[in-house]
Amino acid sequence: MLSLLNKSGGDKSAPRVIPWRPDFRDAASLPDTKTVRTHFFVNLIAASVTGALVIYVVQRELGVASLRASLADVETRIADAAPLSQKAQETYKIFQAEEAKFNESFAFVRTPFRFHDFLLHLGKIMPHGVSVRSVDHRGVEQAVTVIGSVRGIDAAAGDVASNFVKQLQSDPALAEHFATIVLTNLGRNAEDSSLNLELVFTFKGNPAVKGGVKK
Repeated sequence: MLSLLNKSGGDKSAPRVIPWRPDFRDAASLPDTKTVRTHFFVNLIAASVTGALVIYVVQRELGVASLRASLADVETRIADAAPLSQKAQETYKIFQAEEAKFNESFAFVRTPFRFHDFLLHLGKIMPHGVSVRSVDHRGVEQAVTVIGSVRGIDAAAGDVASNFVKQLQSDPALAEHFATIVLTNLGRNAEDSSLNLELVFTFKGNPAVKGGVKK
């Protein structure tokens, strides 16, 4: 009796009979016996990446919305504080002006200038041939203007005027209060044969008077 496995012919349309022992050399025909399928891991990774992207986008949009709300709040506060800021700036300018006045007064009190002492000292150092016609002092830290005359209109009278100015500029007592002593005007007076002179004494802390001898 011939074996059924070696029997030739037969019905080829009959279903294929699975052999009792698989052919391990044909990997494609082997059944998938994994506990967890490969497709499961692929789908899990894709879902994780998609979820992470969704969370990132949501967090970013929430951050942008929070920044916009904060910016709007700050702009509202700035608009509300603008009048107060303007008023504070105006008040600070007033304070600066008052501070300057205080510093000026304090400097004057710290090194007090006594006008009568100045006149007495000026009279003591006055050289022969020089006379004072008027002295103008208009208040604290204001320049003192002295108008006088020198007898004569020749070169010798000019030397007397020049030496008098140098004497005033080198006087230690005057240097305590005045930064500059400038001869601002020198002119001839033919009527009484004299030289008219004008001296400006500028206190320390004030800008020096620009100018020189005017003939």
